[in-house]
Amino acid sequence: MRTSLLISISFCYVQCAKILGIFPIPSISHQMVYQSVWRELSLRGHQVTVFTPDPLKNASLTNLTEIDLTSTYDIIRRIDISKLMAKDNSVTKSTLWLLDFIEEVTIEHFKAGEILFKSATTEFDLIIVETLHPLVYSLGCKFRVPIVAISSLGVLLQTHDAVGNPTHPVLSPDIFANIVGQMGLYQKMSSVLHNLWYRIVYYWFLMPRYDKIAKKFWGDHCPYLGDLERNVDLVLVNTNSILHPVRANVPNIIEMGQMHITIKKSLPQDLQEYLDVSPHGVIYFSLGSNVKSANLSVATRKLIIEALSELPYNVLWKWETDYLPDQPENVMTRKWFPQQDLLGHKNVKAFVSQGGLQSMEEAVSNCVPVVGMPFFGDQSLNVMKMVQMGIGRSIDHVTMTKETLKEVITEVAENKKYQNRVKKLKDLFRDQPMTGLEKTVWWIEYVIRHKGAKHLRSPAADMSWFEYYLVDVILTVLFGTFAFLYLIIFCLKMLIKYVRCKNVKIKTG
Repeated sequence: MRTSLLISISFCYVQCAKILGIFPIPSISHQMVYQSVWRELSLRGHQVTVFTPDPLKNASLTNLTEIDLTSTYDIIRRIDISKLMAKDNSVTKSTLWLLDFIEEVTIEHFKAGEILFKSATTEFDLIIVETLHPLVYSLGCKFRVPIVAISSLGVLLQTHDAVGNPTHPVLSPDIFANIVGQMGLYQKMSSVLHNLWYRIVYYWFLMPRYDKIAKKFWGDHCPYLGDLERNVDLVLVNTNSILHPVRANVPNIIEMGQMHITIKKSLPQDLQEYLDVSPHGVIYFSLGSNVKSANLSVATRKLIIEALSELPYNVLWKWETDYLPDQPENVMTRKWFPQQDLLGHKNVKAFVSQGGLQSMEEAVSNCVPVVGMPFFGDQSLNVMKMVQMGIGRSIDHVTMTKETLKEVITEVAENKKYQNRVKKLKDLFRDQPMTGLEKTVWWIEYVIRHKGAKHLRSPAADMSWFEYYLVDVILTVLFGTFAFLYLIIFCLKMLIKYVRCKNVKIKTG
């Protein structure tokens, strides 16, 4: 008994680490992915300190310290993210705004942790950061430990660059390029130009500014922020080859998937009864946590209400205020629904969704076909992929009419081909050697065990763009070709000159 206890203590001493987590984005759809990670790490005995706008506040997690940054939601409330990141906005405007927004919330996290970070006694064995802004990597200046980056969706071009991951503009367009589906020549050119524009702006203009901000926090002795960004050991992305376009990844990019899918719980009694007694089934309508139904324009709201009122189904609508004007009799509203548990009910016939990744995963996990109504970010990409896979249809909230909305919802709810396809997709989705959470925690502990994962690093991460794109080779070939052609032309000219001189001598002789 004593021996077993000593072995357990010894194992914990070797394996249990002090982990710092920085997750700045004030959005529950992002945070619910990370929550599962820091909760599991805490349960496995690691001492975890996290900065988050959505703390779990679970007293049973004794190894967990959460720094509550709920105040950063005030930043996002000042703006209407759905308008600033709308799919009809320019890519330039949306991308630059997003980086500025994340910069602001990241600085708030740094300020909240200033005393902890600058204490001489503070030590960590590993840092986990949400990888949407380079400022988070500046923690590598203070704590010389391995860094694991994590994202609740895909990652931006700079993160691919940091680990040398290929970013072919046609095979793997950037998630902010707003390009989905089969590309024509115009879209191919747009994707190429986007890749060039983004890198020029990011590396030549934005990175120097971010570097100055980092040095204000950690001192002028810190390495250049761009170098710290490339020092990341592992990148965890919440994508998978079922719901996302297939792409080639280097070894230190790990796909997670299904991170927030939980065991079903019983529904509240009133919801259970509402679903049970709906004779024609139920349509679930939710635009997620960032797109508020209550913020829709009056015209769009009236159109949706008219369409829903004429459906033969009951409707559960996530509506964020206490009152829905002209609420139809067949519509029940709540500020929040237990979405995963609700989608698992047999009477849910279709899910009207904005196309967020977590919502797509929940729909597939519960075999519910989807009506995609994308607004911004990666939602258009997710919805297009959903349509290509045959598990639903897409509708544009700007151009839709009452009749088209009714027609799309009715077809998705009634046509068995969508439900049959989503059942097959669920089988593919779930047929994995381990869950996304198990895989994620295994790889994090892998980095802890080996004190980093630089051996997985692609050599491309240490190449300049000049070398990576073979500019030196191309210039050498062009120079060699030019020199060869010049030599041939020169020889031909000399030969012609020689022949002409010979002819002149013959004639005058």
